[in-house]
Amino acid sequence: MSTMLLPGMAWSTFPYHADPTILTGGALAFLEDLTRSFRPGLEVLLRNREARQARFDAGERPGFLPETLEIRQSDWMVAPLPRLLLDRRVEITGPPDRKMLINALNSGARVYMADFEDSLAPTLENLVEGQRNLGEAVRGTLRYLDPPTGRVYALEEHVATLMVRPRGLHLPERHLEVDGEPIPASLFDAGLFLYHNAGEILARGGTPCLYLPKLEHHLEARWWNQVLGAVEAELGLPR
Repeated sequence: MSTMLLPGMAWSTFPYHADPTILTGGALAFLEDLTRSFRPGLEVLLRNREARQARFDAGERPGFLPETLEIRQSDWMVAPLPRLLLDRRVEITGPPDRKMLINALNSGARVYMADFEDSLAPTLENLVEGQRNLGEAVRGTLRYLDPPTGRVYALEEHVATLMVRPRGLHLPERHLEVDGEPIPASLFDAGLFLYHNAGEILARGGTPCLYLPKLEHHLEARWWNQVLGAVEAELGLPR
């Protein structure tokens, strides 16, 4: 059973009535476009992983491309880091849970990495609630009322830099399909976060920060670079 949302996009098993401020028509169309543009390339990368692993199992050793020798032997450098990431001496991680986010951002750590993979059970409710919590954290409005004590938790004036870890490239988001196939979980997590928050973060003088996990090849890094370039173009973000 599936429930159609947009032409070509559907819930895979049941209709889900989520917070309409997260799964908006615009956000879903954005995810649909990203999926159609980049899922084919991701499928190639995942097949390449299997073939590469088979070669390693047969005794091949990993190495460097011969065509990059000149670059590796030259005096090269990368672009400078954003100011907010120059100091990462204390960095903690956990789920995008409401109370956890508040305590972590208020902890005095330099960076809090909100983790959508290893720290979070990927029910659709948890994923959408996590996105809502991140949006409120970005805007400084995140609150939590502890029912047993009546204590209200809120963000302080100065908080840790927020970094978001989407799920790895190998994971599908099975709740949501485009053209009959699950969308990549990495695009769901990163796409929703950037769609709703990148402009707001920049307007507040910050930098949208993603932690991209479990990359196994330079072509996978290139895929992400292409995804983020498309996101910047679509959302009108500076490059």
